[in-house]
Formats: sequence, structure tokens, C-alpha cells
Amino acid sequence: MMKSLAIFFVLMICSLVIHSQHTLKVEISGIKKIEGALEVCLFDSPDNYMKEAIKCFWIDVSKDLMECKFDSLSSTSYAVVIIQDLNGNEDLDTNFMGIPKEPYGFSNNPSTTFGPPSFDGASFELGGHKTINIKLK
Repeated sequence: MMKSLAIFFVLMICSLVIHSQHTLKVEISGIKKIEGALEVCLFDSPDNYMKEAIKCFWIDVSKDLMECKFDSLSSTSYAVVIIQDLNGNEDLDTNFMGIPKEPYGFSNNPSTTFGPPSFDGASFELGGHKTINIKLK
């Protein structure tokens, strides 16, 4: 009986280690206007990237350095996309050429000279608790 109980607890501990959940802390800098709200979205594959986030937060901008946390994440690749919605329409406003008129940012802070980065350009591996910084443009 004791041996079976010990094996049961060892298996439970191994299961918790294998399926451990991680936290991603996102620090947002480069906020020039203390107004509007930030939409911070998390993507986990090239297929849903910039289309359907697995998690999103809306955060009212109250200072020039903001942060949010995504909890209960698995070990995999993720990309974060942020927009600062200055006018409250819950959309990234662009000009007639499609160039954003509101601040935005991507994980890894890649160049956006020729458009938004691919999932590979914005993604990173999450294998434990991690903090990233995204600077708005």
C-alpha cells in the first residue's frame, strides 16, 4: 500500500513538472501619449498570427511604462502584438496607404519598415517565466 502511494505521488509530481504553466510579463515602453488604451495580444502559431489571438488584454494607459502578464502558458513559441488605441475605436487607424497612425509594437522589436514582421520575426520561445520589453513605434 505504501509503495503504491509513493508511486502515485511521484507520478503526480512528474505530471506537474511536465505540464508546468509559465508566466509571460510584457513591459511596454515608448508610450508618448498618456491616453487611450493598449490592446496586448498573444499569438501561438503562424496560422493564427495577426488574425485570432489566443489571449488579449485591454489596458488603460496611465503612465509611460505599462505592463501586463499572461498566466498559465505552455512551453512553446509565442508572438505579442500591441496597439495603442488613442481614439477608442478598438482598431489600429491607418492612413490611405495602410501605414499606422497610432502607436504599435511587436515582440522582439523588429523593423517594420516594409510592413509587419512574420510570426518567425516576432516570435520567441517560452520555456519558463519570462519578461519581454516591447517599445511602441
